[in-house]
Amino acid sequence: MALYAWTYYQNAMKTGLSDVRPVVEGWVQGIGESQDKVKAVFRHVQRDFRYRSFEQVFGTSHTIAWILKNKIADNEDKAVLLMTALKAVGIDSYTALVSGRDGGSLNPNFFSFSQFTHAVVAVPQQGGSYLWLDPTVTYAAYGFVPWKDSGADALLIKDGKGEMVTLPAKNELSASRYKIVVKPLKDGRADVDVDAEFTGEDAVDLRDDLAPAAEAARKTYVESWIQKKRNGAVLISYTIEDIEDQDKPLRLKMSLEVPGLVTSADEVVLVRGCVLTCKESNPISRAPRQFPFYVDRGWNEDESVVIQAPEGMKPSQAPPLFSTKSAVATHTFSCMSVDDKSVKCSHVLVGRRNRWPATEQANVRAMYDKIVEADRTTVAFERSDAIAAGGH
Repeated sequence: MALYAWTYYQNAMKTGLSDVRPVVEGWVQGIGESQDKVKAVFRHVQRDFRYRSFEQVFGTSHTIAWILKNKIADNEDKAVLLMTALKAVGIDSYTALVSGRDGGSLNPNFFSFSQFTHAVVAVPQQGGSYLWLDPTVTYAAYGFVPWKDSGADALLIKDGKGEMVTLPAKNELSASRYKIVVKPLKDGRADVDVDAEFTGEDAVDLRDDLAPAAEAARKTYVESWIQKKRNGAVLISYTIEDIEDQDKPLRLKMSLEVPGLVTSADEVVLVRGCVLTCKESNPISRAPRQFPFYVDRGWNEDESVVIQAPEGMKPSQAPPLFSTKSAVATHTFSCMSVDDKSVKCSHVLVGRRNRWPATEQANVRAMYDKIVEADRTTVAFERSDAIAAGGH
């Protein structure tokens, strides 16, 4: 298999080297260091050639001339193009056929390309290690290892010979962090300002949808995204920062008008302490579970909510702390007074990549029951004169 794929890849590289050389010279113009050249070449293969999603390997590719002309590439095309472009600047590299973590286990005794989901490129480093590059992930940071590659089995192809290897396991935690300010209104709605920051796979997913879209399509996407997070919310304005620089977190700033967060009575106003990351119901069924729990890619939801007191009111007693965990994840929810005019609530839910047997069902469901209870927590505000007179 290695010899078969190597033969076709090498043929594409040899015939395409003269086609790609002038293109690559433009990519690396003014760049001196070898590693900087690798980064520049990788960036162009990532971004300049639309990825045609195809999670299968055949041991062949289109010609370099065809790829350059059409600006389209599947996983093998991208690997061959990247290796050819690196060769044009004097840097050797190898192909690795990967059995992605989403494709099941690799059986080394079953000789078939059908076991592999995509191709990546290995660039030799000092000390015998490799820099692993997956050009199919268009908006990943340089050197970032996608979850489907992390710890995956692969067939490394060098000079027509194959070697079974395991890609490095990197538990790079994806994170969505929200800093939110809630200003309750008299009619039960709230003005909400959101400063959201996304890293890792969370940023990759959003960039995949937002970066290539026109401005009108971006606004429609953000509106739909907000509706999924908080039904009934109205997007007033938004800005996106660093959408084209995948080496930085993606930031999304929004102003919203949100119903359902505020409940008003004669003497008390209640405000939800969770806004965008809330679990409204338990996602784990009561029915007996037969299949394991999978967390293919770790997650980290971190929501910090500052609730400003309505006019003429002050925070009452803070709600209780919630802390719960299961084999799958951990969760904490807490609120505390910042001053006489605001309360800060924190919601953190962290799950790391792994798999757990179905026997953990009761434990996981109990955790989500606690999360739902915590996310429904309200913060009470009372009239300032009531507190001064010995109120709650």
